Amino acid sequence: MRSFFTSLRLMSAAVAVAALMSTLPAFADTVAYSDPTGQGSQNWGGNLALTFQVNQTIAVTQLGVFNANGTNALTVPGAITVGIYDNLGNLLVSTVFNAGTPYAQNNSDLMQSIAPITLGPGLYQVDAVGFSSSNNNGNLNTGSPAGPTLNNGGGALTFLGAAWDSSTTLDHPTTCVGCQSGPAITQQFDAGTFAFVVTPEPSSFVMFGTGLLSLGTMVRRRLLA
Repeated sequence: MRSFFTSLRLMSAAVAVAALMSTLPAFADTVAYSDPTGQGSQNWGGNLALTFQVNQTIAVTQLGVFNANGTNALTVPGAITVGIYDNLGNLLVSTVFNAGTPYAQNNSDLMQSIAPITLGPGLYQVDAVGFSSSNNNGNLNTGSPAGPTLNNGGGALTFLGAAWDSSTTLDHPTTCVGCQSGPAITQQFDAGTFAFVVTPEPSSFVMFGTGLLSLGTMVRRRLLA
């Protein structure tokens, strides 16, 4: 009979642990700039960048690139490089999307997983270079109807603007001569993108650990009763 009550208490404890874990927030990957179909309107070979501010620490898990043809691979020939820079022009991470290679899709973006990189609060840009007549970019100034859909991850990001230059090598453009004004500039280009998760606040882990400790003490007392 004692073993029955012991098992019942352990089951109750397991349910309590599950309930405690469910109070922690879920952190699913969010695509910052999601490019819809029908946006390809330019074959710019230089750098196209979108700038953003990180308000709460995030981990970037994937880099992405706009694919005007809507398939899971860029059209041959060509390759497009995507990277993230900090505000000082330091390249933090980059990857190459090769034409003809299949990738995971998100709307009209091709996504490639990377070793997660942490971005703390500050200013950054996602930059892409290598678009061509085979693989067009999107540009609000050349006929793209909407530009990317923005997702700030519940306020973790603030979208700021855009920049471009004519270099065919990935760099850190800082100006956007002739671009849209006001909030529209945040959706200027369909080019590079990234997926991220919001890093849990330390207080969440402290609360969870404290809860587990209290639960462990309660279970021990019940088993000894």
